[in-house]
Amino acid sequence: YVLKPTFTAQHIAHLDKQAKLSRAYDGTTYLPGIVGLNNIKANDYANAVLQALSNVPPLRNYFLEEENYRRIQRPPGAIMFLLVQRFGELMRKLWNPRNFKAHVSPHEMLQAVVLCSKKNFQITKQG
Repeated sequence: YVLKPTFTAQHIAHLDKQAKLSRAYDGTTYLPGIVGLNNIKANDYANAVLQALSNVPPLRNYFLEEENYRRIQRPPGAIMFLLVQRFGELMRKLWNPRNFKAHVSPHEMLQAVVLCSKKNFQITKQG
């Protein structure tokens, strides 16, 4: 569940109605959705944007349920779908009530941004 969290429609519907603290493996408590993102080099600007997007309920709810976008048809060789996949993975990790830690790594999402932007955006430089 920690590596690939899943959410039911019922769970998603109740996210904004009940604020329940979760306990990480080290004993710290956190509120799902309000967890830290690891800073990898100079990506603090991207972390702020990702945190803001993760708290827009319609967007968050769509990406928490992987079935919403799993079957999107895309042309062979198209890589832009990687952004959709990675953003969904990050949303599910941020909102996971059973995380090991009170922070999450955005590494895969940021790598997808670098790849899909053809290196116009880098995690090693402010953008």
